[in-house]
Amino acid sequence: VHHYRVYERVANQIINRHDFLSVGHQGRLEARLSDYLDRHYKLAGQTIFLASDAGPGYEPAKLLSLVPQGAHGEYFLDRYHCLQKIEHTLGRHNELAMRAIKAVRHHDQAELTIILDTYESQNLTEKQADDLMRLRKYLQRNWRYILSPQMRGFKDIHLIGSVESSHRAFTYRMKKQGKSWTKQGAKAMIGLIEARMNGELQASLNTILEQLTVLPRVAQTRLLQEMHIRTGEFLRKAPTKPSIGAVQGIIPINTATSRPMGQLFKALTH
Repeated sequence: VHHYRVYERVANQIINRHDFLSVGHQGRLEARLSDYLDRHYKLAGQTIFLASDAGPGYEPAKLLSLVPQGAHGEYFLDRYHCLQKIEHTLGRHNELAMRAIKAVRHHDQAELTIILDTYESQNLTEKQADDLMRLRKYLQRNWRYILSPQMRGFKDIHLIGSVESSHRAFTYRMKKQGKSWTKQGAKAMIGLIEARMNGELQASLNTILEQLTVLPRVAQTRLLQEMHIRTGEFLRKAPTKPSIGAVQGIIPINTATSRPMGQLFKALTH
C-alpha cells in the first residue's frame, strides 16, 4: 500500500490534510497527488517541506521530483524512523544508543562515528555486524537530510512529523485476524479508507448508490440484447440437404446361419 499525505501547518496546527492511498501503481498515485497540488495551490516561489523514511519508492530524489515547477523543495529524513533504526541496531537500553541519538539530534557526525566505532569494537555477532553496516550506510546516505528545519534557517518550522500512526487506519483493518485480500478487494477497501480519512466517505457512498440504481437498467438492456442475438441464432434455418429417399433391401432366406445375415434371419423368425 502506498501512502502520501498533504497538509498545511498554521500556528502548529495541521489544516487541509488530504491523504492519498493506493494498492500498487505508485506512479498513478503520484499523478493524483500532482493534480491535487495543481488544482488547490499556487506554489510558484513557495517552499514545500517533504519527509519520509527514505525507503524504496520514497527516496529523497523521488519525493523532490514531485515538487511542482517553480517551487522549492526541502526534504527531511523522518526523525522517528531514523532514531528507531539506531535503537534497533544498538539496543534500546544501550547507553551507546542514547549517545548516538543525541549526536544525531545535534547533527554531530564526528561524535556519531566515535560511538558507532565503539559499538563495533565489542564482540558482535555476524547479524549485529551486518545491522551496524547497514545503519552506517543509511546514515551516511541521508546525513544531509537529518538537519532539522531550524538548523536550515526555518526558525518557525518545527519537526515535520510522521504519518506512521496513520498507517493503523488501514493496516489494522486489512491485516488483523490474518485477513487476506484479492487485488480488487484490497483496492475497494483502500478506496473506502481513503474516503473516510479525507471526510469524503458519505459522498463516495452516495455516488456508489447512484451507480447501483442505474446498474439494473444497464444490465437488463444488455441481457435483452444477448437474448435477441441467441434467439435469432436458434431460429435461423439450417441449410437443407438433398434427400436420398427410402433405401430398399432384402434378407435372403437361404443364407448360412454361420454368417451374420443368416444369424439375423434366424433371430427374426424365432
